[in-house]
Parts: sequence; structure tokens; C-alpha cells
Amino acid sequence: MIRFCTTVLALFLLCAQARADGEPARTGKLVEVSIEQLHPTQAVIGFDQIYYKLGRYAAEPKRAFDDYCEVNGQGEARAVGKGAELSNPDSFACEAPIGTRKADMKTVVVGPDGRLYLTDGHHGFTSLAEWAGRGLKVWVRVTDDFSDSTDLAQFWQRMQQARKTWLRDADGKPITPAQLPAQVGLSDMADDPYRSLVYFARKVGYDKPRSGDVTPEFLEFYWGNWLRGTLPLAAFDLDERSGYRQAVAAAARLMVTLAPDEVVGDSGFTARQLGGYRSVDRKELDKTASRKLGYVAEYRKNRSTRQ
Repeated sequence: MIRFCTTVLALFLLCAQARADGEPARTGKLVEVSIEQLHPTQAVIGFDQIYYKLGRYAAEPKRAFDDYCEVNGQGEARAVGKGAELSNPDSFACEAPIGTRKADMKTVVVGPDGRLYLTDGHHGFTSLAEWAGRGLKVWVRVTDDFSDSTDLAQFWQRMQQARKTWLRDADGKPITPAQLPAQVGLSDMADDPYRSLVYFARKVGYDKPRSGDVTPEFLEFYWGNWLRGTLPLAAFDLDERSGYRQAVAAAARLMVTLAPDEVVGDSGFTARQLGGYRSVDRKELDKTASRKLGYVAEYRKNRSTRQ
């Protein structure tokens, strides 16, 4: 199979990229690293978002290859033949060379000793790691280089000032950097159900700001933490698709009640900056309920049966 890296454009890109075991990573560089080498900057994820992804992968295996190509900035997967494996890039192809679509790539900050701290991609990489193992190699984009910090205390101070970390637990209570997990994954991170709720409300009550606007890191957590004090999830049966749909609809309705310039909770960002809609998109709500929430319910059922 002819690989994209044999093209002139791919060679040019690869020559401009830094590897984790080679020259130091600098701002703007693309780095190849295994998922297990990435250090989380948050302690929680939305488990239901991961369950949706894993349920989708089980039903449509090509989706895992699509997500893998996307996080590497390569668009969707192409030529995924029988026996293809994510751990073997020669067994499939993506539609573009690595890093072609940098906006789709996950981001890291370089810390002391050259360690890479993941700032966007905890859910995507957890899904891929749960599906194909933490040793899976991926490409990430460096947004900041704080490797010149005198120690970890200064590093984390800079991270907090730059809003590059989410230091809250599953109940929204503050934690310290020392309480962050060592790796991404379902077994290492805690579940924040409000983070999942916001994921499923995307394009229903909000969407990430379009090109030209700066998308805040941890945008979904800002929405989730605001909803935590406004919408009690105990009122909904999240084990059933209909109950989950009601919860997503309720969250979206609350989002659209905010004026564009109104600050969302204690986030410091306005509803407009966090991509808030002016009205609920009911077509997207129906699509989310019929597609994503169905996979969640099915995966939960199968998971409990296996346990």
C-alpha cells in the first residue's frame, strides 16, 4: 500500500516535525508520542462520552480509524482493509498527510524535563486507548512551551494562569495538581456526568465557536460546572435513552436562556464566548437521541452484563 508519507508534501511536513524522543518540542511543532506518555491536566472525564465512542466502534469499526486519522490532522480514514489495526499504520491509510488539518489535532504543553501535558484530547485519547491500548502512537500539537519553569510549582502556576488545566474533581470541587492522574483512561480518571451531558448537548444548545474566534480550553467543563448548580441529574433516568434525552433537552433549554453577554457561572466567559445558542436546535436533539444516546444505553447494558 502506498502511504501518504511517501509524497513530497508528507516528507516536507515530517521534516518540520519533532518527535518525542528527538529534538525538544517547541510551540507549533507536531510530536509523535504514545498515549501512555501524555500527562493529563484534568482528573475527570465524561464516561458516557467514552461509552458512546466505544459502542460506535463496536458497531462500526471504521469509526475508530476515522477518529484516529482526525486526531492526527489527517481527515478521515481511507482504504481500511480486512485485518487493519490502528497500531499498524501500514494496514490502512488516511485521506491526508499528518498535520494537514492542524485545527483537528489535540494539544499539549511542554513541561519540565520535556514532559507533554495534554490540554485537549482526554476524551478522544481515552476512547482510542480503551479500544487499541495505551501504547498506541498518536500525533499532538504543541501550543505552549513551559519547559523553562524552575520547578513543578511554577509550571502549574503558569498553567493555571493560562487556563491550561481543569483542577476540579467529579463534584466540581477544587483539587491540587498532585491529585491529577498519571495517565488518561477509564481506570485512572473519575466520571463527571455533567461533562457527558454537555457533550451530548453540543449543537443542541451550544457549539464550539467558529473559526476566527478563540475557543477556550475546557469549554465543556465551564458549561458543565454551571449546570451542576442548576440542573439536578437525579431527576432523570440516564440509563434509558428517553430519560437521557430529557436531560439533554433540559440542559440546552437552560443554555439558550442566557443572554449572549451574560457570564456563565464563575467561568469568566460569556455565553457567546462559550458558543451558546439563542434557541434549542430540536433536529440536532432528535439526532443525538437516536444516534449517540442509543449507543450509550447499549454499551452500558452490555458492560453491566459482562461485569
